[in-house]
Amino acid sequence: MTTDKPSRAEEEYFAKKEAELREMRRQKADEAARDTERKSHYMRCPKCGASLAAEEYHGIEIDRCTECGGIWFDAGEAELLIEKESAGFGAIFASMVRGVRGKT
Repeated sequence: MTTDKPSRAEEEYFAKKEAELREMRRQKADEAARDTERKSHYMRCPKCGASLAAEEYHGIEIDRCTECGGIWFDAGEAELLIEKESAGFGAIFASMVRGVRGKT
């Protein structure tokens, strides 16, 4: 007598494969949502949400808000500016950056 009923091992195998597929789809959906969110913030001012325009200052590309005039630095740009600036403003700016980073 033959039965069409799947064995317990078959049921477990297909349940495991189905769970893996659901997890993979969830991860792809999460990644797509993160990418969409990043794109919606790209080159937008963190303060007011207006567009940022890339400008060059002393050979360093900085981002300036077209509305509020805020200046935003990418990683390492503030340190490069400090290196290029001489005494005066450069020293004040350097102490501000150290303060923001929690250095003494």
